[in-house]
Amino acid sequence: MAVATIKKDYFFKHNPVHIHLSNECSEYVGVLHKHKFVEVVYIISGRAKHIIDSKEYYVKKGDVSVINCDEAHAFIEDKEYGEKFLAYDLMFTPDFLDNSCLSSDDFSLLSSSFLFFSMFPDEKGFKERFNFIPNCSYELGLVFEKIYREYKGCRTGYINLIRLYTAEIIIRLLRKIQTVDENRLSDTQRNTVLEITQYLEQNYNMKIKIDEIASRMFFSQNYLSKIFKQETGLSIHEFLTDIRIKQACKKLSSTSDNIADIATECGFSDMKSFYCIFKKYMGETPKRYRDNAKKDR
Repeated sequence: MAVATIKKDYFFKHNPVHIHLSNECSEYVGVLHKHKFVEVVYIISGRAKHIIDSKEYYVKKGDVSVINCDEAHAFIEDKEYGEKFLAYDLMFTPDFLDNSCLSSDDFSLLSSSFLFFSMFPDEKGFKERFNFIPNCSYELGLVFEKIYREYKGCRTGYINLIRLYTAEIIIRLLRKIQTVDENRLSDTQRNTVLEITQYLEQNYNMKIKIDEIASRMFFSQNYLSKIFKQETGLSIHEFLTDIRIKQACKKLSSTSDNIADIATECGFSDMKSFYCIFKKYMGETPKRYRDNAKKDR
């Protein structure tokens, strides 16, 4: 497969960062290519084979791929998977981050982890190269969503805010990498966690009790909670809240339904708790989120 070099200038107005959804820039999907910037891809849905420097990974919802400068790569969608492939594609130049948002210790971890070797071209002694970080939390996906909305909105200070959000992504990825070996579960345990996540995704609008889930699966609540957090990085309650918030965001931005009805449909017990949790996760009220989503269309 021939390697194409990206010539399109994504960094308009001299901005050192760019983000888009994969379906907004489809000309390089399925095409082996390389570029002179760093790229971090968060998989929102679907499944694809990611080819990078002759290695192959299968990526799915919640996985992250890291592509450094001049690494030939391509995402090949698995069209038989039953769910459309969609991803956030965050791009930035190696000089985008500095010690105003990452400490010297953070940069030391970056250089030794080989996570973003484009930022440290002269460093030696990398421990291990990471192009693929699986099973990242939904919370990380929400950070990508915030970057996307800031980039589309172009409001005052948006580049600085995106820089801080990007630093948050990097720190969360470093944490994930540091605990990969410590948190390695058996296939049986992973399948148990997968069953729970699927149940939560299908029943998020219902009243869910963790002890009842544990009882049905013949496990103790403490054991189930432990392996779930090891695999996903979130507690079962946090994971369920993330699903409910994402569903609420979809309904707020795509429908004119009453906000109270949306709260109920997404599994929140009352409006007070919905407003409080939504603002904590999204940084604004449901009404403000809806108003801003309309502006961004």
